[in-house]
Order: sequence, then structure tokens, then C-alpha cells
Amino acid sequence: MIGIMSAMDEEIAVLIERLDLKEKKIIANREYMRGILYGHEVVLSLSRWGKVAASQTATTLITVFNVEKIIFTGVAGGADPSLNIGDIVISTELVQHDVDASPIPPLKRFEIPLIGISHFKADESLIEKAMASAQAYVTNHLYEEVDHGYLKEYSITTPKIVKGLIASGDLFIADAKKIHELRHALPGLQCIEMEGAAVAQVCYEHDIPFVVIRAISDKSDHSAVMDFPKFVKYIDAHYSNGIIRGILANS
Repeated sequence: MIGIMSAMDEEIAVLIERLDLKEKKIIANREYMRGILYGHEVVLSLSRWGKVAASQTATTLITVFNVEKIIFTGVAGGADPSLNIGDIVISTELVQHDVDASPIPPLKRFEIPLIGISHFKADESLIEKAMASAQAYVTNHLYEEVDHGYLKEYSITTPKIVKGLIASGDLFIADAKKIHELRHALPGLQCIEMEGAAVAQVCYEHDIPFVVIRAISDKSDHSAVMDFPKFVKYIDAHYSNGIIRGILANS
């Protein structure tokens, strides 16, 4: 069984529409929907925003529903200046950018105390499947499934697909200087969000494979003015459905 998570309703709305629902449970104020999605048994869940919410949801998926892997899908802010709105980032590693116990020797910035690591590695097989699925979606399905008017509104033509480091923290960062500082401190940083690294830590501690998939909703310099809820509903929801559909087809 595969656990699929998002932080916002809109991000998994299309997936829910496609789900052949078998069971719905409410646990700790969160809804878990178990069913068949594209031929695979899955559990869909809305984590809500932030690291605590995401870690609680991931833990429930693992300990109550016994999922064997977790996929997190949603949006993120760009950190690499080469990324544009609508580009796609697949996680290779995740780090909690707001963790800093370095005043206590010999701990280093970003290191999780008592675990001894800062970067949590995503599963190589899931990374490869996500990359291939994202490329196939952009090449074959994007213009079939997403309204051309919305693509034009956000200047999306051929989205770039990259893999790399994703940083998570309980801060919504809209400061270009802060993003620049994090890029300096975390070489190779692609994007910033609020949940992925918490899911990654839970999966690491339970020895569960995972991958995080993020669509870029704003550039690193915040130069583009956009309607965020509209982007999530009319662009990212289709990205999430299309990429996960491809992953499941190859699982």
C-alpha cells in the first residue's frame, strides 16, 4: 500500500476524484481515504501545513495503515534562480532549514539532535520513477489536461524538471535575502516548503521509502505576481495527478 500526502485540499483534489474509495477514517482530526487509484491500493491524506502536521500524518500512514512507501506532492517556492513558475522539483534529499542547535557543541546547523544527520535521502527508485513520470506528463499530457489559458497566464510552456535538495521549515519565506542566505548555506538547494523534510525524518526513522514532488509556485526573487490558490487548483492539482498516475503505472 502507498501513502500519498499533500498539505492543501486543492493539491490532491483530482486524485480524490479518481480514487475508488473503499474506506474513510478520521484519525486525530485528519481524514484518511483508502482505495484503489490507477490499479494500486493507496491511502490519500491531507496533512495540512507545517512540519508537525506533516509528521503526524506520515506517522499515522505508517503505523495505522501500514503503508510501504510515501509520496508527498504539492507546491514550493523556488530557491534556485533558474527555476520558473510551473517547473517541477523531485527530491533527492531534504533538510529542515529552521533547525539550528549549533550553539551546543559539537552539533552543526541543520543537524537533527540525537539522530546525527541533517539531510534525509529520498528513495532512488521512487526518484527515478518520479523523474520519468514528470517528463512523460509534461511531454504527453500537460496540454491535454491543463487549460491553455491558465498555462499562458503563468507563462508555462515546457516546464523544467529537476531533482535536488529541498528545504523545509515552519516559516513561509518571502524574503529574497533569506532565500539567498539559505542557498549559500545549503549548496544545491532547489526549493523551499513547509512539510517535506518532516515527512522525510519520519520515513527515515521507520525505514520507509519516500519521495517529495513539488511544483514551483513562485520564483526565488518573488518577481512574479500571481494568484496562488488558482495556480494550485488549476495547475498543480493536475501535475500531482498526472505524475502520480505515471509512478503507479510503473510500480
